[in-house]
Amino acid sequence: MKTIGIICEYNPFHNGHAHQLYSLAQLHPDALRICIMSGSFVQRGEPAIFSKFDRARWAILGGADIVIELPTLYSTGSAQLFGTGAIRMVKALSMDALSFGSETADLDALIDIAKRMDCESTQQQLRTYINEGMSYGSAFRKALETDVLNTPNALLGLEYIRAGLKYHPNLKYIPILRTSNHHEETFTDELPSGTALRQLITSSGNLSEELWTSIPLSIASDMSQVIENGNYVNYNRYHDMVHALSRRTLPKELEKYGDFSEGIEHLWSKAAQKPSWTAATEEIKSKRYTYARLQRMGTYLTLGITKDILQSAMEVDPQYARLLAFNDRGRQWLRNEYEIPLIQKWAKAPNELSSLGQTMHHIDTLATDIQALCFHNEANRIGHRDYTYTPQYIK
Repeated sequence: MKTIGIICEYNPFHNGHAHQLYSLAQLHPDALRICIMSGSFVQRGEPAIFSKFDRARWAILGGADIVIELPTLYSTGSAQLFGTGAIRMVKALSMDALSFGSETADLDALIDIAKRMDCESTQQQLRTYINEGMSYGSAFRKALETDVLNTPNALLGLEYIRAGLKYHPNLKYIPILRTSNHHEETFTDELPSGTALRQLITSSGNLSEELWTSIPLSIASDMSQVIENGNYVNYNRYHDMVHALSRRTLPKELEKYGDFSEGIEHLWSKAAQKPSWTAATEEIKSKRYTYARLQRMGTYLTLGITKDILQSAMEVDPQYARLLAFNDRGRQWLRNEYEIPLIQKWAKAPNELSSLGQTMHHIDTLATDIQALCFHNEANRIGHRDYTYTPQYIK
């Protein structure tokens, strides 16, 4: 085994992530650990709290060898689109294995469930439950008669295996048991959740004692400096952007964006008259339209991601792999040739990309620019940082 892929967000990087990378280093010391990381926006449908440039550097300092950006079209998608895009990138970059955090490490059980996900009987039941108003995750859980889907990491793990069975049948899997609650908001676990860390950063605006104990020492001072410089997201700014766009966009225009269906655009426009984005989502939320889905819809509106673009992304591989950071172990790997371009110079990339690749490139650039506009420190809200960034070589 020469390469192990890790599909991740590192939002932010913490001891749980370091634990996974350390475990892989112990199990397979000679294998390169290659992170495919969400960029400026993440799957929960909002900007990552820190820039992808900072998060990529921390990943290397925390035990990764190479960090590649997952294009925004996939990183902000549903569990199925996220998993499919990431696995097709794993295949295009010729990786041997995939590791992921999961609330269960029973690989045989996960593979068995993943095989049943595309059975006609399962799909028919899934459609029935969705038509009854259930969310995608709830409908799948009931159709498969399993509690594994109760946890978001396990659901993503199943989507990785499901996509792997179709696009990369020789891929090996290395689940790493997750010991903390993905959405736990308090520090009750040895390995805290990203949710708890983001809330702590947002509320305190500094690297508190609790945060220090949850972050690897190798990155703690760096992260502290980034926070002190205000180079992290103020989510109120982002929510105001979504709310403003919702007010100015007519229902007939909303309907073209991803996940807007069944007349939800009319309820969305009505809710946009509420005093805040939070109040608007409370107005719209239902069993079918969960907060996570509404967040993604807000992202699609903000970044101009339409249904036809999402459909194209689902049908093809990611059109490029954007290198963010690497270390000495990863340098040799960069010399290889792969099925898709390995982008190091952002400005030159469109010249070697397809039309869809150019669209992905534009959306990635816009996502970084929008995230920057949300930073606390006005001086850090500069646009087009993608064009001035050089992949970080960390010795």
